Amino acid sequence: MPSFRARIRDAVMDRVPGVRRRGPALANRVALTFDDGPDAMTPRYLELLDKLGVPATFFLVGQRAAAHPHLVREYRRRGHQIASHGFDHRRFTQLGRQELLDQCARTDEAIGGQLTGRSWVRPPHGSLDARSLFSLLFARYTVALWSIDTLDHGERDADAIVARCAGGGVRPGDVLLLHEGQQWTLDALPGIVDGLRTAGLECVTMHDLYAA
Repeated sequence: MPSFRARIRDAVMDRVPGVRRRGPALANRVALTFDDGPDAMTPRYLELLDKLGVPATFFLVGQRAAAHPHLVREYRRRGHQIASHGFDHRRFTQLGRQELLDQCARTDEAIGGQLTGRSWVRPPHGSLDARSLFSLLFARYTVALWSIDTLDHGERDADAIVARCAGGGVRPGDVLLLHEGQQWTLDALPGIVDGLRTAGLECVTMHDLYAA
């Protein structure tokens, strides 16, 4: 369970215009999101999501996107939302204002722009402070966070990851944080999607979650 401090922080973030952490609970929809791609495992993620019949939002590292333009095209071709995760995965709190905005602009260029109106960005590690947050909002970025951390960045047990997304722990409007490049995350995906569907929840992109 999140700490008291984390709950206060999340409550504050939920009230900041331009920050997206949870979507509306009016429709039975949730968003699967993946950080840190593209990489050598990206085609396997995309093939599995095709088989499962679900779209997702991928937050891409600009350097990796620039090195793998064919994979960037594949995300789009298969109907997924792609957005920025910084250019070199440095924490935004370690960057000056202009360096931060340059990173975001370079990443948007590497992914070929964003097709959802305002550009979306997810800070690496979710690391934000007042300066970086307001720099992004002033530049008209939508700041994408999450409401459910599957902890797949440290947990390598696929069953444990699936369990965090079951048992009523996921509610309409939730945004699930997952990562690319990990076999255990790939192994957990069918169980996660099956559990969400059993709970009557539809998987959509973050953009569509807020468009509901």
